[in-house]
Order: sequence, then C-alpha cells, then structure tokens
Amino acid sequence: MSFLSEAIERLSSTPQQVEALARGLSDEQLSRKPKGDFFSIRESVLHLRDIDVEGYERRIHLILSEECPALPDSDGGKLARERNYNARPLQPALDDLRRSRTVSMQRLMACSEADLDRKAEMQGVGTVTLRRLLEMWMEHDRGHLADIVELCRVMGTDELPSLVEHSAA
Repeated sequence: MSFLSEAIERLSSTPQQVEALARGLSDEQLSRKPKGDFFSIRESVLHLRDIDVEGYERRIHLILSEECPALPDSDGGKLARERNYNARPLQPALDDLRRSRTVSMQRLMACSEADLDRKAEMQGVGTVTLRRLLEMWMEHDRGHLADIVELCRVMGTDELPSLVEHSAA
C-alpha cells in the first residue's frame, strides 16, 4: 500500500472511531476532565473538529492549490478555552468532523504520489511537504484517540479501546 493510500485510510477512519468511542457515554462522562491540562472526551472531539475545519482542511486546500503557501498554525488549547468546549453539544461536532474529513480525503484521493512533495511554510514549524503534513495529521489523530481510549478505560468502558488500538500501530 502506498503512503498516500495508507494516510487516506487512517485519516478517513478517525471520525468513525471517535464516534464509536463516545457512543453511549453520558454527558457527565463526556465532560469528565482528567487531572492536569488534559482534554475531556467532549473537548477532544471538538478540538479534532476545529483543527480539521480551521487547520488541516484549509492546509490541504492551500498546499494543493498554491505554490509554497503559508499555512497558519492553530492554537488548540486557546480554542478550547475561548469556545468553552465542555459546554457544547457533541453531535454537531461529530457531524462537522465527518464532513470536513470527507472534503479533505476527497482532495487527497485526487492527488498523485508526486503531490506528496509539494511544499508549504507552516507557521511555527517551517517548511513542510504534503507528506509531512499528513504524517503530522496522523500523529495528531493517534494522540487524541489514545487520550480518549484512556479516558474510556478509566471510566470502565473497556470494550471500546479495541476499535482504536489496531489503527495506532
């Protein structure tokens, strides 16, 4: 399997995995905050949505449509605080995440392997290729999925983590 095909497959699966992990949890469970600066499950979902819509969807569009565009950074922690994620409904965020991810995956399905070498200047990172951007995106997803799985384990929902473990390998 090519890198591009693998990236599309992994990135495409995140919205369904997140939805499966959150399914059946109470509002209290979704909003339960672990110690420290960690996100609750609800905050993780809304963060993934916002980073997709305002970050990766936009970045993919720019890198595929412009020569060496400037890619803005997104401060996920700041967004979470300003938007009070834990007070927001979950389902619209899941719907938006699925929609945004579908748009981005359609763009990526139209790419060639050569497009993976397209470059951009990413704020706070420097020069990145589309390949590196996709690697960063997959790492971001893996981290948040692992956090959600851990919160599910802490709450005793042990049957759900198996949905994610195979995709993080």
